[in-house]
Amino acid sequence: TVSVGGEFAAGFFSFGVLSFESGALAGTKADIETNQGAGGAMRLELWLPLEAAPAIGDTVRLTAGCDKSFSTCKAKFGNHLNFRGFPHMPGADFAYSYVNGESEHDGRALYK
Repeated sequence: TVSVGGEFAAGFFSFGVLSFESGALAGTKADIETNQGAGGAMRLELWLPLEAAPAIGDTVRLTAGCDKSFSTCKAKFGNHLNFRGFPHMPGADFAYSYVNGESEHDGRALYK
């Protein structure tokens, strides 16, 4: 659990990075799996355990996470114009689905 100076939505730091800036773990970075917040406190769940327990008062830097999806890039960061992926390419389920004559495959974007 860390103290933060602001309100952040649950999952805002998911896939982000926790960097220790002071204390015994200074210079250590850990990948954040999820976060849940309430008030000025935020509970972080890390992908892997830390090598040592942090001490009360250690300072950390939280870097917002990204799940690499177009919708996150647009809504969370407002950076959809620089998105370098393929947001309108159909997924494997769609590409390998059986064509039954009821669906229309005209090359238009599937997602907006």
